[in-house]
Amino acid sequence: MERRAFKILMAVLLVGALCLVARLATMQLLQGEEYRQRAQRNMLQSRPLLPPRGKILDRQGRTLAHNEPIFIIHFLPYRYARPQVVLERLADILHLNPQRRRQLRERLEESPQEDIVLTESMSQIALARFAEIDDASEGLRLEVKARRVYPGGSLASHVLGYVGEIDREELAKPQYSRYLPGEWVGQDGVEKSHENLLHGKQGIVEEALDLSGLTLSQRQILAAQPGADLYLSLDLELQKAAEASLGVTLQRLARKNGERSGGAIVALEPTTGRVRALVSLPNYNPNHFAAGITQRQFDSLLRDPCVPLLNRAVHGAYPPGSTFKLVTTSAALNEGLINSHSTFYCSGQYMVAGLPFNCFVRFGHGRLNLIEVLGHSCDVVYYQLGTKLGIGRLERYSHLFGLGEKSGIDLPGETAGNIPNPQWKEKNFRESWYPGDAANSAIGQGFVATSPLQVALMTGAVVTDGYLYRPQLLEAYTRRSGGRRERVNNPPQLIRKLPWPSSYFRIVREGMRLAVAEG
Repeated sequence: MERRAFKILMAVLLVGALCLVARLATMQLLQGEEYRQRAQRNMLQSRPLLPPRGKILDRQGRTLAHNEPIFIIHFLPYRYARPQVVLERLADILHLNPQRRRQLRERLEESPQEDIVLTESMSQIALARFAEIDDASEGLRLEVKARRVYPGGSLASHVLGYVGEIDREELAKPQYSRYLPGEWVGQDGVEKSHENLLHGKQGIVEEALDLSGLTLSQRQILAAQPGADLYLSLDLELQKAAEASLGVTLQRLARKNGERSGGAIVALEPTTGRVRALVSLPNYNPNHFAAGITQRQFDSLLRDPCVPLLNRAVHGAYPPGSTFKLVTTSAALNEGLINSHSTFYCSGQYMVAGLPFNCFVRFGHGRLNLIEVLGHSCDVVYYQLGTKLGIGRLERYSHLFGLGEKSGIDLPGETAGNIPNPQWKEKNFRESWYPGDAANSAIGQGFVATSPLQVALMTGAVVTDGYLYRPQLLEAYTRRSGGRRERVNNPPQLIRKLPWPSSYFRIVREGMRLAVAEG
């Protein structure tokens, strides 16, 4: 009985062995090539190759923003049995600060199966420390990336803006559908408004991995296309001079008033709308954002009462004051209320609906012609013109000059300012419109608010006999064509031509000239 059972067992084992040999023979001889290719595919891994960000240059080709290499150390926690312990040891070796350590611990808890960036540094010391531990560890990887650099520091920071690592909220937006976690994206200024040109197109790298997941070799499948280089309309030397001049003025005002304040300068080419200088002080250093701004640095910017992150030239809206008299004068001329031969008398005060409105020269300017009214900026005459015109006509002419509406400059966050009317006042203040409101509006006070950029546009229209051009910072950009890069110019854009005679603009310009010479 036992002998029979033994024979049956041996027969079963023999049949099993024959089946195994047959299967191995089939896999090796008949399906060997298929399995070899499948195994090779299992060892190959494709990953995106990030494109270099385009440079930003001034109109003469002088560099305003470029890239330089940085070295990134990745920690692969899934390679360790106790990744928390290893992470702490690595943090000690690399001398990471407490805030960074806390961030890494939180990241490890949230995503234990994902690579974690330990540090980004160009420091040779940090690289030497990494070399000490890299040979002894298979859970670390060195990567070379590009960091944004602004060689001028805070120079033109409100124009250039800054970049930051893309976050989850941005990744969910359609315009960032081709972006990956860890990529840098424009957060403000030209970096943001022309992100589509600066970003470039990703490439593909294929890596061969061993069984433990380490890279054996790699080859480029698709080359990354660098982003376009932008040529801005800014003139670097003019920008420097404007910032220095405004800085000296603000320092003098701070000594006089006992407190710091801010200011803005806009220099436009009136026949094209190209921005040759745009200054907002105080400003900030975008390099801090590109390097990974600390919470302390960011909090300091937010707490500063002068709001250095605010672009006063484009985002800020302020009473334009007597600069608005260019609009009032043009409106009165075009409506036939005055002409080049009109004369006026200023006693120092004008009564509006029974209330006294004073000129800034309390004893009055006396008798003036129209050019002298502008040259000496007589408030009394403009109170008269404002009440005669009424807010409806003042509002209409303001919009023709580009006030109370966004200009369309290629910077994010532009303000429309405010040109008031009775409906606006009722909605915002629950008050009726009074004749005095029109009088105040005529001298650029009351509820009128404009940005420095809008005032520059308005002045440019007077200079060009009524041609109002859209302000623009992008003068040209590079485009890849047939393996080469060609320069593509961004042409000027006319918004509108103001429909009244050139002689009216000449009168206004004469008054402006007198304001500088004698007023």
